[in-house]
Amino acid sequence: MTVISEKLLDKRGPGRPRDEDVRRRILQSAGRLLEEHGFAGVTVEAIADDSGASKATVYRWWPNKAAVLIEAFRETVASELPFPDTGSLSEDVRQQLQNFAAMLNGRRGRAFAAFLAGAQTDPDVAEAFRQMWIAPRRAEAKQALERHCRSGELPPNADLDLAVELLYAPLYYRLLTGFGSITKEYVDELAETALRGLRNAR
Repeated sequence: MTVISEKLLDKRGPGRPRDEDVRRRILQSAGRLLEEHGFAGVTVEAIADDSGASKATVYRWWPNKAAVLIEAFRETVASELPFPDTGSLSEDVRQQLQNFAAMLNGRRGRAFAAFLAGAQTDPDVAEAFRQMWIAPRRAEAKQALERHCRSGELPPNADLDLAVELLYAPLYYRLLTGFGSITKEYVDELAETALRGLRNAR
């Protein structure tokens, strides 16, 4: 692999700012190394070396390894998991949960499980996971559900924080505990059961 020195980027012509380009390369390297070696097998030194940046540059934007790896994971995965907008609450939720479950059952599920497990004992991982994954994903889900409050498919006073937890928490639970498989049938039943409760909430 050819490593591009940061100094060479000083001679770049017109285009995106140098810092943005370096930051993008760091995230790409972090994501690639995460898939190849897993969370425990990646170091900040390896990310810096692979991206052609310095450790100081990595630490300029991220406080620790967990933060850069989780953001890299989010940048890769979030684009594949947009909350659908089909016009139907049931179909939006069903598709979103099935897509999320497919990610958990795929090769990226191992990295996601490592983040979850690490967050239970490592404050740095826990903070990075909350800020880099939970907060933006939760906000996106609430925004999607708000559309259905306005359309009348959900009560206008629905507790959307609770709604997000009802939809996703069972999947996190099964991933962490291994108690039951995350099958397509299970996900469809989860979506139907959660939505039944949310629609009837007052």
